[in-house]
Amino acid sequence: MRHLLTFMVIIGLFVVAFTIAPAITNPTGLVIAEGLEENESQENKLPNFRIYTKAECDTVSDFVICHDELFAQCGEIEYRLPNGEDLGDGIFPKDWVDPRNG
Repeated sequence: MRHLLTFMVIIGLFVVAFTIAPAITNPTGLVIAEGLEENESQENKLPNFRIYTKAECDTVSDFVICHDELFAQCGEIEYRLPNGEDLGDGIFPKDWVDPRNG
């Protein structure tokens, strides 16, 4: 009976060792992002990226009709994105001046 118990303990230790060994030697699910050091060159930095809307206006008879256009900018390059249904429209008097422009 003593030999059987010793054998079962050894088998149990092997099972535990084979179960834990891959997790210890090859961990997954841990991602570490390293920031750029201040002394690294500028070429390693990502360009600025932003998404924004711009009002584009047309004068039609006695009114100014404006609608929003969606833009994305990556570095110095600006892209007009496809129109969506959520963009705003506005109709203003002809002498209206956009307050955001000055």
